[in-house]
Amino acid sequence: MPCRLRVNGSAHPIDIGPDAPVLNWGPHPAQQAAHIVVHDQEGTLIWDSGPVPTTVPRLRYGGGTLTSRSAYRWRVRVIDADGQASAWNDEGRWETPLLRPEDWSATWIGHRAPPGRRIVRSITSDHVAWADSGHWLGQTFTADGPITAVTADLVAELGDDVVGRLELCTLDGEVLAERELFGGPFPWDRFAHYLELDPAPPAGEYLLRVHAERGRIGWRSHTRPPHHEADDGLSPLPVLGTALRDGDVEHVVRAIGVETHPAANPIFRTSFTVTGQVRQARLHAVGLGYGIFRINDEAVTDDVLDPAPTAYDRTILYRSHDVTHLLRIGTNTITAALGRGFYSARGASTWAWNLAPWHREPVLLAQLEYLDEAGTRHVVHSDPTWQAAAGPVVSELLYTGEHHDRLDSPSWEQAIAATPPGGVLRPAPLPPIRRFAPVEPVTGHDISETTTVHDFGTVMAGHITCTLRGQPGAQIIVTYGEHLAADGSVHCDNVLAAGAAQVDRYVLASSEEVTWQPQFTYKGFRYVGIETVGPVAVHDVTAVPLHTDVRKIGRFECGNELLTWIDRATGRTFLNNLHGIPTDTPIYEKNGWTADAHLATEAVLHHFDMRTTLGKWLDDHVDAQAGDGTVPQIVPTPGWGYGPDPAWSASMVLIPWNLYWEYGDLAILDRYVEPICKYVDRMLDLSGDGVWPLHSWGDWLSPGHQFAPEGPAPTATMMLHHVITRAAAICRELGIEAKASRYEQAAQTIASAYHETFFDRRTGTYRCPNVGYRQTMNVLPLAFGTVPAEHAAKVAQGLFDDIELRTGGHLDCGAIGVKYLLPVLSDHGRDDLAITVATQKTRPGWGVWWRAGAQTLLESWDETARSHDHYFLGSVAAWIQQRIAGFRATTPGWASFEVRPVMDDRITWARIAHSTMRGEAMIDWRRTGTAWEVELHVPAGATATLILPGEPGRQLTTGSHRLRG
Repeated sequence: MPCRLRVNGSAHPIDIGPDAPVLNWGPHPAQQAAHIVVHDQEGTLIWDSGPVPTTVPRLRYGGGTLTSRSAYRWRVRVIDADGQASAWNDEGRWETPLLRPEDWSATWIGHRAPPGRRIVRSITSDHVAWADSGHWLGQTFTADGPITAVTADLVAELGDDVVGRLELCTLDGEVLAERELFGGPFPWDRFAHYLELDPAPPAGEYLLRVHAERGRIGWRSHTRPPHHEADDGLSPLPVLGTALRDGDVEHVVRAIGVETHPAANPIFRTSFTVTGQVRQARLHAVGLGYGIFRINDEAVTDDVLDPAPTAYDRTILYRSHDVTHLLRIGTNTITAALGRGFYSARGASTWAWNLAPWHREPVLLAQLEYLDEAGTRHVVHSDPTWQAAAGPVVSELLYTGEHHDRLDSPSWEQAIAATPPGGVLRPAPLPPIRRFAPVEPVTGHDISETTTVHDFGTVMAGHITCTLRGQPGAQIIVTYGEHLAADGSVHCDNVLAAGAAQVDRYVLASSEEVTWQPQFTYKGFRYVGIETVGPVAVHDVTAVPLHTDVRKIGRFECGNELLTWIDRATGRTFLNNLHGIPTDTPIYEKNGWTADAHLATEAVLHHFDMRTTLGKWLDDHVDAQAGDGTVPQIVPTPGWGYGPDPAWSASMVLIPWNLYWEYGDLAILDRYVEPICKYVDRMLDLSGDGVWPLHSWGDWLSPGHQFAPEGPAPTATMMLHHVITRAAAICRELGIEAKASRYEQAAQTIASAYHETFFDRRTGTYRCPNVGYRQTMNVLPLAFGTVPAEHAAKVAQGLFDDIELRTGGHLDCGAIGVKYLLPVLSDHGRDDLAITVATQKTRPGWGVWWRAGAQTLLESWDETARSHDHYFLGSVAAWIQQRIAGFRATTPGWASFEVRPVMDDRITWARIAHSTMRGEAMIDWRRTGTAWEVELHVPAGATATLILPGEPGRQLTTGSHRLRG
């Protein structure tokens, strides 16, 4: 029997958490049942599953509670249809780390940061103070260091005609910085308005004020400021000043944030003595925001940017490492270098990560445990006896980069005890971020005597590494971007964040040659400009891609180069945006936008094993869910984006369903059904079972637009229907019949409301008054089966006519519509038209990017697309996999699947392979005229139905098949 034992997707993991792990083994063609036995480290049998009927090489552990610091051994044998059991396979194993709070003797520690290097803020509020037209609101404050940005938590009603002005002034009235404020289609979200100060004014007392010039502007305020405790050296500082209204004092504190130059990232160390041989050693550790650990100056791991972002006041992920080989007899040293990441983020931005409720200076928790030859456990743990110092990264800004400057030796002092961040410590359930094969530049050109620009030939996410030699104090300035300016320099401008976008600095400490790469940031780029300041030579510049180390499980190609490119570009672009969470751009946002992921998940699951990575992100959804059930539009969130939006935060429902369909594990649905129902119930409360009445991003970025011309209601309403329908299916799968029926009835009511509101009986299509035909308004009801039967053919024909006559074979959809457009065309008998749309080489269409030589997807159809590394328009890859390759699961977990090759003279061959839970499924088909040749592999325990045009379906079972038709 093949021995490919894995636990939660890993071979011999040492960090399995308290949840029952999933045990996998290699597929066996005769398997009809499986039998697993598990023993603990003492050899005691703790689970004997007995024969369990299953054709899937996977069972979830069903024994007793797993305990901390324990090792487990397991074996499996499979049983065929005749009841014959295979031999037991070789032994697999897993370990658990520290699963209970009382297992930790380590305490959180930090390095005291000067007050002038920390944020000043007030982020709580109990009311909104309003200023009518012609009036102003203000807040004075004191900063102990130079001010780089100030942020106000302002409010305006969506759609109101509001004009205002935000100003930073001296107390004498001199305006130091200002910006105009306008109402409009974008909601004013939490702390979305900031002023950037360059140069930074010095420490002192200032006034931040907002003038309402037209309409009403609100400012969140707190009536009774919270009690200010003694300064702990790590936390943001309170706002000490006066709230004003038209110059008069109000006894409140306005919600503001004041940015200064950050403190250097801290480093920590401790020493301990090992007196004899070490049998086993494990380091359980986490640094927030990121931690890099070394023992005896050797790296503990090649993981980077760890841990993955979470809501740190709810969940903190730690890693366990086998460090047995790093310990030695005698004196040993542990060192840790900490980054800021999203926990200690600095730099103002639209999302105000720097004002997250959990924000403090970086903190460390580490516990080394080793067994000596006698089996005695020894523990070395973080506490205030450790030493701390300012590290060489003197500045790290989330949307800028690192400034590395080491001219002096560290000034070590005692670490300080830190209050725990608040989140529950959990073993990290997902693969880490790692560095991947370096990429050499394809070209380079000098734009001045001191600046060279390197072109790496493709857009990626990561950073550079280079070798430097020069005089102490000389430096290089590295700028990353996806675009070049007219003079050939690298251009990168992020209007959503203060400070320079994507810039690293490195200052030489000596004249010795050094190889350097940033430690705590990643960037999106194709081009890198390196400017030298002072006598320094730069050599061996390479790019280092960084992303979560997910396993690749799928491949596809076909006779149309563009369609092959779309699928591959989708995979590349998604990896560039996978850094512990799926993000929307590696440059401009780094946020886990919910719609981006739920649109692309179906396509991405063909490419990568995403079970644990998306599972972790769904846990982030649960952490982010508000008490009323609302899920924010970015996950995790510092508090931004809590406006309910069923078109966007549908990820709470759709991604669990996608994972269940891919992996066939009901436990996935069971884990999330409660927050799913809580979310759906809230959406229904808000919609009143009718047309969505609130803001939504809708069919975002349709050609030539940001917000779709038809407004948000049509798309949000149809997506609400889709979400509720999926929630009903989830409840039905879990046997929650009453709730499933209620959701199904609600979905029907919403479908009727959509039809009654938007159906134009004269044209037989869905429309909004004075807008004209909009494809997405018709695509979504066709996709979700809500069009009354008597109108379905007319609505479909209207879509065909619009594409063929009005848009000349082009799509006219934004992000939501694109996901469903081509499947709808195929489902209504128009594969030909779907292929025409997919293969257009003029705008709007994917072919424009392909012809331009891109290897990644752009953010929008327009030539001015902000990002060239944005995956949500790759949702079409699911249609390519399912309709062009003809490969589609028909039951959860690939127990059965359909092979239905497309019939179109533009595509005469395709091949696709996908590693399912049952083993690899593979299809390779070719057509010459009307003659078909098909090679097909059906994995163990699965069945396939081959459907060729004009022929009855053929049922195929486990094994390889070569067929002609």
